[in-house]
Amino acid sequence: MSKNWITITEAVMMISKNSHHQVSSHHVQTLVNRGKIGARSFPGEMTLLKRSDVAATHVAVGTGNAHRRKRAGAS
Repeated sequence: MSKNWITITEAVMMISKNSHHQVSSHHVQTLVNRGKIGARSFPGEMTLLKRSDVAATHVAVGTGNAHRRKRAGAS
């Protein structure tokens, strides 16, 4: 594996550390789908993410985790 590409699990850890709060793998996938993070998909459902895009990604507190779901049900 190239040092320029990382797994989604590694990306979750890196973005969570950079953002100073936990970010879900679902939110990382959302960032990929929106074109914020470059990705390569391989047969067998393996996806690698571009390390430089992940390193530059920060997620605001209250996004990228379960907080939104908790707030939506608290009406």
